Amino acid sequence: MRVRTHPRRRTAFTTGRPLLALAAGVAASALAAACAAKPVAQASHDDLEKSVTYTTPPGNGRLERLTWALPNGEPTSLDPALTGDYPGSTVEGNLCEGLVRMNADFSIEPGLAERITRPDDRTIVYDLRPGVTFTNGDPLTPEDVVYSLERHTRDKKLGSFWSSTYDAVTSIKKTGPTQVTVRFSRPSAIFEQSMATAAGLISQKSYVEKAGAAYGTPKGGVMCTGPFALEKWAPGAEIALTRNDRYWDRTRAAKAGKVVFTFISDSSTLTSALLAGEVDGTYGPPSTSYPVLSGSGSGTLYLGPSTQMVELLPAQKTGPMADARVRKALDLAIDKTALVANVFGPAAEPLNTMIPPGMWGTGPTRKTFEDAYAKLEDTAKPDLEKARALVAEAGPPNRAFTAAMPAGDQTALQILTFVQASAKDIGLTMTIRQVQPTEFSDLFYNPERRKEVDLVYAVGYSEFANPISYPDNYVRPDGLFNWTGYDDPEVRRLMDKGLHTADARKSAELFVEAQVRYTPERLVIPLAAPYQQLYMNKRVTGAPASFAYLQMPWAALIGAV
Repeated sequence: MRVRTHPRRRTAFTTGRPLLALAAGVAASALAAACAAKPVAQASHDDLEKSVTYTTPPGNGRLERLTWALPNGEPTSLDPALTGDYPGSTVEGNLCEGLVRMNADFSIEPGLAERITRPDDRTIVYDLRPGVTFTNGDPLTPEDVVYSLERHTRDKKLGSFWSSTYDAVTSIKKTGPTQVTVRFSRPSAIFEQSMATAAGLISQKSYVEKAGAAYGTPKGGVMCTGPFALEKWAPGAEIALTRNDRYWDRTRAAKAGKVVFTFISDSSTLTSALLAGEVDGTYGPPSTSYPVLSGSGSGTLYLGPSTQMVELLPAQKTGPMADARVRKALDLAIDKTALVANVFGPAAEPLNTMIPPGMWGTGPTRKTFEDAYAKLEDTAKPDLEKARALVAEAGPPNRAFTAAMPAGDQTALQILTFVQASAKDIGLTMTIRQVQPTEFSDLFYNPERRKEVDLVYAVGYSEFANPISYPDNYVRPDGLFNWTGYDDPEVRRLMDKGLHTADARKSAELFVEAQVRYTPERLVIPLAAPYQQLYMNKRVTGAPASFAYLQMPWAALIGAV
């Protein structure tokens, strides 16, 4: 799980954009049936739901060059161990692969492993696919796999963002000429899905050892097995990839001979470049450009399912927002339907809890999550009478509080201005504090920085579609984002059991029980679940439209119309 922070740093969150926002109201039928893409138009909500899609029409023609914009700036690293944000993941998924891979509908299938077996609930055996080579032509070996996976915990100086993925792993060993076996101290509900993220990407052992600390940098490059190879990284200018003609999966061989990434973080500059065809496309175009891009004749704006969500995080153990009744009152005072309409247009849904529907996935447990969500209190519309009664009951001695946001983020400012007015309606006074990007990032990790802040605006996401791990950051006494001191032993028990079972259905049922208990506490104030936005000009097509693109070799699927 991530939260957006301006200098993107990997953890459960990143904060330059809004935190974890998921498509909260997307009907299951619309998500499951969206096999053919439809462009977004200025349409009714019902029409919009029909347009949400996992994929875009296939791109069959070859391309000499594909140019793509990174709206969140330049990656800080392409080393899988140090990649956990939007820019790095957008590029890296086209270079590196794991033992399993993710599809556009968030499902998982074998990748570099041809066969995956579970002799028992504490053992996973991976039989490697024959004939796979790195982009330099050297064969993939079990030694490369063991080294890549162990690297996250073996090298403490590396500081892998993904070390916690391996908390329950007791050994990773070569157990045959083309076989690797992973053993656990206890079952895991999420390890297999985690292997489709950067936590499971495989690099060549000898190359990494030779590159040392330069691995993943402009100087050191990367060496993986994906459909593209890193040709050049010109800091501050561009990253260029070239097609890997040795790629093992001919059905997913890249159609573009070259992919060039440009770093365009200014909203107006990016919008102009997209409309003029100077870049072929981007994920996450500016929400303020939605009306222009959706009506453009030069390309198509698509909406896809997402595991993102926009939230407000309570930051103190004292003050008005430390009281769950006041947090709930603020939540009930906000007209989320109007907020979404004004800020996101049709590109988001109101959200009732910290887990958005996009995180439910498309498998057999989806209905469990969907049914449980339907039973939660619907907070899409305000209930001022109930909100005022809660404030009166709590009787906070101080009704003034401060909400922090990243300076210059116009979407965040729009949202907090809306929340500010809602707070006033129930007798609370909210001050908006714009914090410079570097300092804002520190709010998430440094308690000293939060001393004068009561709420923190955040946008987060989960790398895969499974809700069970996300709330851990809030419900545990030592949780990274448990800043109010919340502690419910029963919630912890349910979450522990859910995280450490290999039975997906049982895990889902335990999560649902925990969700019923923690949601009324408003450990976060959930606001919106944005859809993933994708814009491509009319000469190209084929990109996945869902948020799963971050874990996919999406550029290999794009071809000429």
